[in-house]
Amino acid sequence: MSTKRFLELVEEGLGMPEGSTNEGDRFIDLEAWDSVGALSVIALLDEEFGVSLDAGALQSCNTLGQLAGLVLKKAA
Repeated sequence: MSTKRFLELVEEGLGMPEGSTNEGDRFIDLEAWDSVGALSVIALLDEEFGVSLDAGALQSCNTLGQLAGLVLKKAA
């Protein structure tokens, strides 16, 4: 998995336009980010990469880049 693919999944899960996010974005600051969006992103990551995340994992990350790093580590 690449960070680019991770960002595509985040955008898909949140219903955001392609290319509208970057690694430095704080996901909690994204307008589309809410509890339903978080669950959608978690489900997409699990489906595509077999990576399970919980609320604690999300809370431990501040940016999409940090979250991508966590997912990449778990997927390896």
